[in-house]
Amino acid sequence: MDLSQFADPWEQLRLLSDAPRNALLIELLRRRAPGARVLEVGCGTGLLSCAAAALGAKKVYAVEPTPLVEVARALVAANGLGDRVTVLQGTVQSLKPRKVDLIFSELLNADPFLEEVTDAMAAASAWLAPGGHMAPSRLRVYGALVRDQGSAQEVRRATREINSLGKTLGLNVDPVLQALSKPAPYRYVASSLQLCSAPTLLFDLPLGGGEAPPEQLQATLTASQADIVGGVAVWFEAEYDEGLVLHNAPGQGGHWGQLVCAWPEERGVAEGQAVAVRVDITEDGLEVSPG
Repeated sequence: MDLSQFADPWEQLRLLSDAPRNALLIELLRRRAPGARVLEVGCGTGLLSCAAAALGAKKVYAVEPTPLVEVARALVAANGLGDRVTVLQGTVQSLKPRKVDLIFSELLNADPFLEEVTDAMAAASAWLAPGGHMAPSRLRVYGALVRDQGSAQEVRRATREINSLGKTLGLNVDPVLQALSKPAPYRYVASSLQLCSAPTLLFDLPLGGGEAPPEQLQATLTASQADIVGGVAVWFEAEYDEGLVLHNAPGQGGHWGQLVCAWPEERGVAEGQAVAVRVDITEDGLEVSPG
């Protein structure tokens, strides 16, 4: 995974514009940081690590593998926090553990596994002192059927255009059609969706214990109405503390949006119809295909 993508200034602006996200993380630090030794995994600009110190943390380790580490160091220096905030360059997996009372991170995305949150929190657990608190401590991932947004029509338009070009130019285009006949789901991020089923829990993972999501699973989504289904939307819930759950559920705002896995062929469904799907976690990310 290319970690430098997460250092993009626009990515950081979108992240820091998310007021509900920021408020939840600050509330976590208000509760847990005073007098504590703190580790932030993936500190980015260092803003939350400095917030932890400002809210009374005894010591903060701010870990960041991307070039944003220099921004974090500059922020620490600008606020005179060098005696309490130590910025460490690298992944948490590559660093020697120190004992801390609070570990927190926000390695979350529209694709919940894109930033390898399960691996990072498992490695971070070696830093946690007895009785310490890890946040997030649990990750749940949901999926729901979504109304077709045009991906299937795009496949048909492309097929017609390829055939037309072949006919016009006198070319045999069968190899192209065969290569494109069964594409993987088209993954994109949406902020406005029309759901065709109730949410179904796909993953429920405790974090920090080394439990990884299965590479593949089967699930059944039940249509809540008669409709034309074009794929599956995915979103997460992450437990940070009692009453503090960070999520990107449809219609709830937030900067992430939802991951949509659009299918090359839409399908009509009746109310109450069960739709089998296959969920894969690949090098390219989470994919949901017709099962």
